[in-house]
Amino acid sequence: MRLIINADDFGLSKSITDGIVDGIKGGYITSTNIMANMPYTKYAVEEALKNNLKSVGIHINLTVGKPIIKNPILIDENGVFLYNRKQIENPYLTYESVYNEIMAQFDAINKYSKGEIKINHITTHHHLGDNKIIKLVIYDIAKKLNLSIRHEDYCEGFDLKMPDMFYKEFSIKNVNLDCVKSFIDKFSKTNLTIEFLTHPGYIDDYTKSITSYLNRDKELQILKTAKELGLFDDVELINYSEL
Repeated sequence: MRLIINADDFGLSKSITDGIVDGIKGGYITSTNIMANMPYTKYAVEEALKNNLKSVGIHINLTVGKPIIKNPILIDENGVFLYNRKQIENPYLTYESVYNEIMAQFDAINKYSKGEIKINHITTHHHLGDNKIIKLVIYDIAKKLNLSIRHEDYCEGFDLKMPDMFYKEFSIKNVNLDCVKSFIDKFSKTNLTIEFLTHPGYIDDYTKSITSYLNRDKELQILKTAKELGLFDDVELINYSEL
């Protein structure tokens, strides 16, 4: 098995970003994807460059925080993105409104990093691909920029580079070492390339104020323990640039 241990939400907060960086330095996270419109995006870019992490994914976000460019179709009365399913089910979405914001998010990462960070794959925040318009835009951008994409259900039939499988049973649902062990036991001897989803990070007061998911530090510790126990020794750990 070739295994991508991918951390979502890079840049969502300082403590989440710090945890992901420590996981990458420790060898128990191999990939991450950055949110381009958050207060700590610039900090995440700086930390990535400081630690020679020059190839990351983009975590396309249309559901949390403010858009990068003015776009009344995507926001509520407070000027922030419609949250989660409200955006996915937004009847006023247009191809142009989605495309322009997503491309602005790419541009923001390029601007913050002065072109030093290369985006190597696309993921989405809050299952955005469930919307047909957003799905089409993501496909077109990935095709145009020759980017890999996370192998979610909405990607079936896409002629894009992606892992063979997306394993999402550990993060949020089954945050325990036994889940990691059973995953390794089941797939380590296969020839599959698999992305293993994680939402790791440290927890501080600010992080508690912006996200309801607070088992991030537990995820980080379990991944670290799995590494120390040698659970990843018989698999090939890679990142998206190696697909």
